[in-house]
Amino acid sequence: MKEIRLLLDYPCYPVWLYDETGGVIGTGLPDELRDDTELDAKFRDLQKRYNALFINNEKEFSYVGFQSDDEEQAFHADMLDAIRELKEKLNGKYEIVDDISRKCK
Repeated sequence: MKEIRLLLDYPCYPVWLYDETGGVIGTGLPDELRDDTELDAKFRDLQKRYNALFINNEKEFSYVGFQSDDEEQAFHADMLDAIRELKEKLNGKYEIVDDISRKCK
């Protein structure tokens, strides 16, 4: 069975696709959801927000974090919502390894 891993990594899309042998196919929504522009926009927005938690320039790469607890809670709520939607739409077609949700609780 193909696998989807959900994880945050600067600056990569948070949905990682793997083949049946565990090889990385790439990042992005699986073929069944390629035309789902709303779900894709949710994950792209979340990745943009995640990337903003870091300073990355020619002199420095460092984590700066969220500006407030409310901002962090909103990020986690939005991420959990996107993950829930992805799981519902795939309806068991992939094994999903969720490395994000446990960090968002």
